[in-house]
Parts: sequence; structure tokens; C-alpha cells
Amino acid sequence: MKHATRAEAIEAALGKFPKARRIAVENATMGQEDSMIFRMNLAQDRVCYNWNAQTMGAINYVMRNSCAREEVTA
Repeated sequence: MKHATRAEAIEAALGKFPKARRIAVENATMGQEDSMIFRMNLAQDRVCYNWNAQTMGAINYVMRNSCAREEVTA
């Protein structure tokens, strides 16, 4: 389900992934750039900041289910 705003998508993701780190999800999804470089940086951030699987799941959920990306790139 697409959410109208990034904030809505974040709240839904945090409900679905309760052990996710809110600040990491908010910061990683700011700008909504979904490119190969972004994904490589995200993988490096996961290692550097020791993000758990739920945090990564929440970030991916927001990236897939937020209309904010379309708003930024339109």
C-alpha cells in the first residue's frame, strides 16, 4: 500500500517492524533516492551503525511504499 507521505510510511514501517531504529529509518529515507549508489551506501551504513534486520526491513518498506519519492522527483 502506497502512503501519501514519507511520515505515514515511516509510522507504518515502525508498526510493522517494532525493533527498527526510528532515527535510522527517518535519516536513511530522507530524499528517497533509490539508486545503485544509494543501495551500496545503505549496505555500508548497516555495517557501520550496526543496524538490525528490522531496521533494514523498515527502510526498505518506506522506500517501496512511500509516494514521497515521486513528489521529490516530479
